[in-house]
Amino acid sequence: MRNLQPHILNPAQCRNEWNNFHSLLVSNPSLSERKDVLPFFKTRQDLSILICSYFPKIKTPDRFAHEYPIDGSFVADLIVGDSAMHHYLLVEFENGCMDSVFKKKGKKATPDWAPRFEGAYSQLIDWFWKLEDKRSTSDFVNTFGSRRATFQGLIVIGKDMNLSPQEKDRLKWRMDRTMIDSNAISSVSFNELCEDLDHWLKVYHSV
Repeated sequence: MRNLQPHILNPAQCRNEWNNFHSLLVSNPSLSERKDVLPFFKTRQDLSILICSYFPKIKTPDRFAHEYPIDGSFVADLIVGDSAMHHYLLVEFENGCMDSVFKKKGKKATPDWAPRFEGAYSQLIDWFWKLEDKRSTSDFVNTFGSRRATFQGLIVIGKDMNLSPQEKDRLKWRMDRTMIDSNAISSVSFNELCEDLDHWLKVYHSV
């Protein structure tokens, strides 16, 4: 397993990177995972680190890695964490489209879960499975600092979705009620991600 990179959040630089992110959202009606999202965050370390705030147990984020190879074909888009507390957030970026989470199918009144969302959820399950499989190895301890390291998952998917109240409730219920081997998984749209990052910069970093 590859070691995570050390990095301490620079709030002023993070605000500059947030401005770039806001411009990306405003100027693009949809986002491609491979062409837009991954290249964008790969060159913006501070904004990537700030995403750790979705895992409240993380106190001082100081480690990160983009496109981290957990094992073989299992590659996490982003890992951010706290090396002192041994808490880490695994982030799966998907595309940013109106139908990324729910997709209409035929004449059904209730839309189905979109393949992109189901694929992202399945990827996180595989990451957690493989990490648990490696927990007793020296590589795991060298990377995460402790055999007792804890993890949480985040799916960033969808843009300008305008979900109905029922769709919002379905998504919230699924995220709140399902755990993978005691690991929570949450999901936010790119619009929500932008709003949350802005809030954390204002409230906790005064920028």
